[in-house]
Amino acid sequence: MRRTTLAAVALAIFALDRGTKLVIEGLDLRAPIQLVGSLLQIVRGENRGGLFGIVQGSAPLLAVLSVGVVVALVMYHDRERTTKVTLLTIGVGLLVGGAAGNFVDRIAFGYVLDFVDFGVGTLRFWTFNLADAGISIGIVTLLADTLLRSRGAGRV
Repeated sequence: MRRTTLAAVALAIFALDRGTKLVIEGLDLRAPIQLVGSLLQIVRGENRGGLFGIVQGSAPLLAVLSVGVVVALVMYHDRERTTKVTLLTIGVGLLVGGAAGNFVDRIAFGYVLDFVDFGVGTLRFWTFNLADAGISIGIVTLLADTLLRSRGAGRV
C-alpha cells in the first residue's frame, strides 16, 4: 500500500506538472496573464540552474543528480518497517514527482519551464512550476515527519 501511494502521489504531481507545462507552451506570453491582478500571474521563465536559479547553466548535471536523489529517497522510504502510509510516503511521493517533472524539462530542453509568478508590485517571489511546488511541499512534509518522530509522536 505504501509503494502504491508513493507512486500515485508521484504520478499525480508529474502529470499535473507536465500537463500545465504543455498548456503554457501553447499560450502567447509576450505579456503576463493576470489571474489575481498582479498578485498571481502566468509568465514564461526558463531556469537553466537549480533551486531559485542557483548554479546557472548546470541543467545536465542537475538532471543526473536528481536521479540519484530520487533513488536514495525511495530506498530510504523502503527501509521503513511499517505498512501504513505515512508523512514520509507522501513527502517522498511529492519529491519524486516534482523531480521527475523537472528532469524531463532538463533533458528535453536544457532548462526548466517556470510560469507561476507571485508577488506584490515589484516584490516578486521566484517564478516556479507545479514540480517545484511538489518538491517544496515534499520537503516541508519530510521535515514535519522528522519533527514529529523526534518528539516521540511516532509516524503520522
